[in-house]
Amino acid sequence: MVAAKAIVRTPCLTAVAIVAAGCSPPGEEAAFPSRPIEIVSWATPGGPTDLLSRALAEAAPPHFEGQRVTVMTRQGGAGAAGMQYMQGREGDPHVLGVFTASGTVNMATGRIPFAPEDFTPILRIQIDPFLIAVRDDSPFRTLGDLFEAAHARPGEVSMSGFGAASAHFLGFARLRSMAGDPDVRWIAYEGSADAVVAALGGHTDAAHTNYNIVREHLRAGTMRVLGVALPVEALPDTPSYAEQGYDLAPVHWRGVVGPPGLAPEARADLRVRLLAAIEDPGFREYMERAALEYATMEDADAFAVWMAEEVTTSRDLLRRLGLLHE
Repeated sequence: MVAAKAIVRTPCLTAVAIVAAGCSPPGEEAAFPSRPIEIVSWATPGGPTDLLSRALAEAAPPHFEGQRVTVMTRQGGAGAAGMQYMQGREGDPHVLGVFTASGTVNMATGRIPFAPEDFTPILRIQIDPFLIAVRDDSPFRTLGDLFEAAHARPGEVSMSGFGAASAHFLGFARLRSMAGDPDVRWIAYEGSADAVVAALGGHTDAAHTNYNIVREHLRAGTMRVLGVALPVEALPDTPSYAEQGYDLAPVHWRGVVGPPGLAPEARADLRVRLLAAIEDPGFREYMERAALEYATMEDADAFAVWMAEEVTTSRDLLRRLGLLHE
């Protein structure tokens, strides 16, 4: 899912400042921002996406002329409520939305009546690699052990994870396909934390999740990780999927979009300001604490292409799995 060439480190602040100086369009637009900035989040409060929204809101004001930056949570309809709100703010650069891999999956399934082109992609910020964790007393030591058991005992090995047709489920489906499609039962939970608790309690054999969700269990020694989609600094001794023979790297990603109809100049200006905000020491501390990877792309158009491809790829996989009925 993540091509190495797509991940570009954020440029230095000096370069950002130079670009920003030339980004402000003439006339009335030069006064931007003229009022507080809203970051619309349709994620569960306290979850990873909500935490990103709040870290960004805290870091952004100095890069938006001191304007207040607030997080507006609009849940409902698998994200449709927040997206509908943004649709009503067409062309307004003061309204931003935190978009994630889950949003593109919901577009692919048809749960929400929106497509990537209904928004203005601005900046992909981070990736959150998936991983597979088991209880410390599990007989499985590697991904190969887990998949071999599933091949030998079809339907008996179970995997807990978030959602029945989610980014988490599709990430695991891709990995399972690379392993020869063993019959591993996917047990869906309403939250990633619940999925991990199920594995910890022995209700499932393993959990497909992200590092943040299992971090405390790893520190307590009650769980361990069989493999991670991409290297995670906090897990230096854990082999990646590729190192275990599965050449793919499914991740959850998060970024910022604007409402439809943003002027190109406003889009470019917002991207530069956001690039500066995510270089803020407080934001970097949040990224390191959460063990997340920066994953900005070469420009906003590349992010737009990424989002469109994510929808297409997810739709194709759902169709192949017999989960998409059109």
